[in-house]
Amino acid sequence: MPNLSQMLAKRHSYRQVAVLISGLAVLASAGCASGMAATRTGTGTGTGTVSLEKHQLTIAAVPTASSAGLYIAQQDGFFRQAGLNVKIVSIGSGADVTANLLNGSIDVVNGAYAGFIEAQAHGAGRFHVLADGYAGAPQVDEIVVPAGSRISTVQQLEHKTIAVNALASVASLLVDSTLESQDVPPSQVHLVAMPFPAMPGALKAHRVDAAYLVEPYLSQTEAQIGGEELIDVDQGATKDFPINGYVATQSWCERYPQTAAAVAKALDRGQAVADTDRPAVEKALTRFTSINHRIAAIMSIGNFPTSVDTIHLQRVADLMFSSGQLKKHFDMAAMTGPLGG
Repeated sequence: MPNLSQMLAKRHSYRQVAVLISGLAVLASAGCASGMAATRTGTGTGTGTVSLEKHQLTIAAVPTASSAGLYIAQQDGFFRQAGLNVKIVSIGSGADVTANLLNGSIDVVNGAYAGFIEAQAHGAGRFHVLADGYAGAPQVDEIVVPAGSRISTVQQLEHKTIAVNALASVASLLVDSTLESQDVPPSQVHLVAMPFPAMPGALKAHRVDAAYLVEPYLSQTEAQIGGEELIDVDQGATKDFPINGYVATQSWCERYPQTAAAVAKALDRGQAVADTDRPAVEKALTRFTSINHRIAAIMSIGNFPTSVDTIHLQRVADLMFSSGQLKKHFDMAAMTGPLGG
C-alpha cells in the first residue's frame, strides 16, 4: 500500500497555484445573470446593495471537490456581500432533488449536466444554468482495479463488471466513451450501480472487476486498498469534459431575476478563487465536506470554469446523443440562452 509521500508524488499533478488577481468583485455574472441588470439602492454606507426579490436561499450540492466554488462563495462571504443568506444542503446526486427543485423547496442545485439535459429533453422540466461548476482534468476521474488484479489493459475489461455510481448518468457516459476509445464495445461490459464509498470494499472483495472513481474517492481507495489506475478518462472525447453546474428552473429565474443574477455573480467569484487558489479549495473542502486534511492535500482537482460557455457544455448533449442516451439532438442554448424568449 502506498505511503503518504508516494501518494503525494503521484497525485500532486495539479496546476501550479497562481496568484489571485484583485478585483474579483467585478467579474461578469453568467447564466441567469445574462440580460438581468442589477438595480442598486443606497444603504447609507456608500457601498450600495442589490435590490433582491428573495434573500433566503437553499442550494443543494454533492459534498465533493466539484462543489468547491460554492463552498468558497459561502466561506469567503460572497453570498452575504450580495445580500443573500444561503443554506447549503448535501445530496447524493442532482437527480435526488430534481423534484424539490421543480416544486421550489430547493432554489439551486449543483448537479451533473447529463441529468438535467435528460430531464428537459423528456419534458420533466425547463432548467437554466446559473454558473458552470466543474470540468475534468488528469487524475480526477479514473477506471481503477484492485491491487494485484490480472486486468492490466482496458481490452481485458470485455465481459467484466465495472462499478459506477449511477446508470444512465455522466459516469456511464464517460466509461462508455473511454471503452469505445480503446475498441471495447460498451455492450460487452457490465455496469453495476453502487455508491462511491462502497466501491473500495467491492473491489477488495472482487465483487466487481473495476470501478469508475472520482476524487476524493479515488485517493481514498488508493489509501484503503491500494487501488491501481487502469485508465484515466480525461482524454479524447472526454478531455476537460463538463461535469456539473449550478442549475435553477427557468420559472425561478424569471420570477427572481435580480436574485438569480446575484447568485450567479457570487458563484462566479467562488469559481475564480477555486480555479486559482489550491489552499482555499482544501480549506473549503475540509470545512464543508467529510474530506479530511490528508486526502485534501493529495487528491487531484479538476477545473473550475468562471463563466458559462454554451459551446463547451454542448459537448455533454452531443456525447449523450451519439452514445444513444438521447434519442434526438439537444441544443444546450435551451438551458443557457436568454430567458423569456
